[in-house]
Amino acid sequence: MTDSSSPTSVAEFEKKISAIKDGLPKRLQDCASFVLRKGDAMAFLTVAQASQESGIAPSAFIRFAQAMGMQGYSDLQQLFRRQATQQRPPYRYRINTLRQRGETETDLLFVDFCDSSIASIERLMSKMDPQSIEKATEIICSMPEMHVIGQKRAFPVASYLAYVLGQFDHRVILHSDVGSIKIPGRFRPNEVLLLISFEPYTPEVVQVAEKAKGDGAKIVAITDTPLSPLSGLADVSLEVVEEDVGGFRTYSATFCLAAALSVSVGTRLNPASVVKENI
Repeated sequence: MTDSSSPTSVAEFEKKISAIKDGLPKRLQDCASFVLRKGDAMAFLTVAQASQESGIAPSAFIRFAQAMGMQGYSDLQQLFRRQATQQRPPYRYRINTLRQRGETETDLLFVDFCDSSIASIERLMSKMDPQSIEKATEIICSMPEMHVIGQKRAFPVASYLAYVLGQFDHRVILHSDVGSIKIPGRFRPNEVLLLISFEPYTPEVVQVAEKAKGDGAKIVAITDTPLSPLSGLADVSLEVVEEDVGGFRTYSATFCLAAALSVSVGTRLNPASVVKENI
């Protein structure tokens, strides 16, 4: 039975989503994923705007808010507005202003992407628990062999991680087939998989995670929200959400996280010489 109590903070809201997500209908899970990815931006999105951006009917957002113990969408919006007033004004204000004006000149697009990148990094700083990065570091360093897998827009991140980790003399296998993944017949318990996927989640990457879990291998995931299928399969899940400009997502926060994880592994494996000159 769904808990009917209404969350009083965004932190409580996020915990409640994690607790009841499996009991929500698919469309309401889609609403939950959208809200988690948008974060503070929910303070400024009307239900019509949220519907337009997500492709989900306004009525579904209203039902989602009610499933969370609220009377309607406005209560959901107010929850994020209360948090926004307690923080310095987010860069999302500027982004929304540019979009409302319909300004797409090159100089304004440049500012828009810069603001989106800053907003993404600020969100990563406020949401990421450094202990999760430490736990991922420990898992990677404890295994002699590592698979790195990311497709489509996640592939540049996978390639970067494989390159940097390889500089620290760690055995890294980058699965470089962007269109398909050649899955080994069996993963070994002394292997670790670093999987990267964001919504819409690549089915092949999820299948690899399921197989690796069944084989007893360790899994470190870089994904976006606790609702990601990788989060439930991973030994540790590092979640990062990127702002977008007209549907084009920035990668600033993701690469920031990837660099932090890579160098954390490097300092553990090579305490005397931290980073090679050509990284």
